[in-house]
Amino acid sequence: MIRKAILIGATSVALATALTACGKDSGSSAAGSTGGSSGGSKATIASKLVLGGPPEFKTRVDGVPGLQKNYSVAFGGYKVLDTGGPVTVTALQNGQVDAADLFTTDPSIAANNFVILQDPKNNFAAQNVLPLISKAKATPGATKVLNAVSAKLDTTGLGALLTKVQNDKQDPDAVAKQWLKDQGLDTTGTDAADVSLTVGSANFPESVVLAEIYAEALKDQGAKVSTKLNIGAREVYIPGIKDGSIDLLPEYSGSILQYLDPKATATSSDDVYAALQKALPSTLTVLDQSKAQDSDAIVVTKATATKYNLTSIADLAKTQ
Repeated sequence: MIRKAILIGATSVALATALTACGKDSGSSAAGSTGGSSGGSKATIASKLVLGGPPEFKTRVDGVPGLQKNYSVAFGGYKVLDTGGPVTVTALQNGQVDAADLFTTDPSIAANNFVILQDPKNNFAAQNVLPLISKAKATPGATKVLNAVSAKLDTTGLGALLTKVQNDKQDPDAVAKQWLKDQGLDTTGTDAADVSLTVGSANFPESVVLAEIYAEALKDQGAKVSTKLNIGAREVYIPGIKDGSIDLLPEYSGSILQYLDPKATATSSDDVYAALQKALPSTLTVLDQSKAQDSDAIVVTKATATKYNLTSIADLAKTQ
């Protein structure tokens, strides 16, 4: 799961600066030989291109390995960027990468006239937004509050929230409070007064605003809440929720399932949710999943799509 220009930490700023100073091939690694040429045969389109995305996308079952397995697509290189953040968008804009792992609700796709390549083989599984929480903190009251949030979230609404944060530069906490008010979920009560917890987020704006929604909803119902936002990728925040330094995070069903069980094959919303519940560590649980989905997508610029006649991920395996 790329996006955005808000709440950027020092690391993201430094990385963006480094990308601006570097050429496209700097820091990239070979993605494999499947798409390359040998013995004078024509090279695939992908073998001429550099893909950019978060560190985990290199090994995720639906990342680089999935593209190779399902589409016989192997990029000429891979550049490690942020997770759905401004560094990736900038790299795609500036030609430091030719394709990128972005999220389908990302406003930068429409704003930059980027092209989402179709995924006819369903390489990317369902990605329903849902709360990942420590079992010790999933009290009946907290569960009621968070399930009420999930019941109101849908993909269109999620995209609108992200537009406010990214394009309109509104504060994520203010956006969260307004959304709760609009949904009638800002009422004051004591349902969660028996719980104290730390709400975390990954380091991209959508995760931040979802975390703020969870946090504000719980506060309205009496919970004692602190936040740790923009933590980083799963390699950073999953150990945190396992060791108790974080209690609650917004997650995406398909991605967290593949992180926990790289051999998982479920793709539909219901199947992914069922498999995820089995794959979770014994100390963690997920609550109701929402209708909101934000799936990974392979995205290219309009110029690249036109140059190589790309409409589908499968087109990247064609020779030229």
